[in-house]
Amino acid sequence: MTVRRTEPSPVEAGSHPLDGSRPLESVVAWRELLDTLAEAGGMVTSLADGVPAIDVAEGFGHILNVLTGQFDRAALRQSRHPVFLPGITPVRKFFFDNPDTDYDIAVLGGGSRYRIYGNRGSCTYLSFCVYSGMARDATTRLVNLSDRDIHFSPGGDFEVILSPVEVPGDWLRIDAGSRAVIARQYFLDRQAEVPAEYRIEVLDETTSDPPLDDLGFARAVRTTATFVKAATSLAAQRVEALRATPNRFVETGEHGPYRTPDNDYLACWYRLDEDEALLIDVQPPECRYWGVHLANRWGQSLDHRTRRTALNGRTAMPDANGTVRVVVSGTDHGLPNWLDTAGHPEGWVLFRWLLADETVVPHVEQIKLTSRRQGQGAASRTGSAE
Repeated sequence: MTVRRTEPSPVEAGSHPLDGSRPLESVVAWRELLDTLAEAGGMVTSLADGVPAIDVAEGFGHILNVLTGQFDRAALRQSRHPVFLPGITPVRKFFFDNPDTDYDIAVLGGGSRYRIYGNRGSCTYLSFCVYSGMARDATTRLVNLSDRDIHFSPGGDFEVILSPVEVPGDWLRIDAGSRAVIARQYFLDRQAEVPAEYRIEVLDETTSDPPLDDLGFARAVRTTATFVKAATSLAAQRVEALRATPNRFVETGEHGPYRTPDNDYLACWYRLDEDEALLIDVQPPECRYWGVHLANRWGQSLDHRTRRTALNGRTAMPDANGTVRVVVSGTDHGLPNWLDTAGHPEGWVLFRWLLADETVVPHVEQIKLTSRRQGQGAASRTGSAE
């Protein structure tokens, strides 16, 4: 005998409480999230006939990356117990993540005064940057404190206070619009450098966090949905701004909502056939750190765990005059400073100059590169087609 299921589904049951009142906010917000995901997915789907298939697949992956990371933070919005969580991992990426940087994000919730404390380690650069929420024009306000201005004990210990009113010692201003603090650590050599360690705590009296209830979940989901849509739209707009003039570098100015003011950013939208390469010549300025890496259409760094898709001031090989020639192509022709496009015929090349004396714009030449011998010949040429 076959028994038919007559009970309502969990969503149907949850959307109609037994007391006959309005639907649960969590159910309404969940349905709104699905609509927003469909809208963001539509931005990706609309590209299906005009871009490489890998861009479409990674577009959907980008949406899911942003979704999972943002929900974790949105769910902590009302917490009075902040915690630094990894914002980027080797596989969850967005907003032009740098392979040489660790990004830890702490949501600033119900408190008004916080303390960050820890040890400097020996990373190339350490900073803490407070951001407001993202405005409709995808901008944020920020306040930055880097290791240039932090006082460290002889053993590397430090303490930074975050509050609306200035206090003695190392201090970052926050206000009602402050939403998160991002800790950045830059590395030139991850094997040799010791990462910084730090924690954040609230200084006001506090109690245990409430559970993520119906209204709390709804708030977190709606915040997440808004962010996913904005991030997807912003990634598409960045491409449209530069894809008409490929294979040339431009200064990107403020470089999006979660920039650091200590960096100068230069971006190039590359487009290459299978037998082509991009030769990039640059004499890096005096700076604390510089790096170059490749990213996909959505601003996600390419696979840097198993491929060479990034270089920095320690790993790049300059010539006798200090000029670095970077070779971007899909095939390794045995040239120094080769970056692997990893199956991406088009995408981003991004340079960072950190605490630089000046901003240097690299020179670019697009060449045919059909054999190792031709590649070596091309690598010895000079000139640019910027």
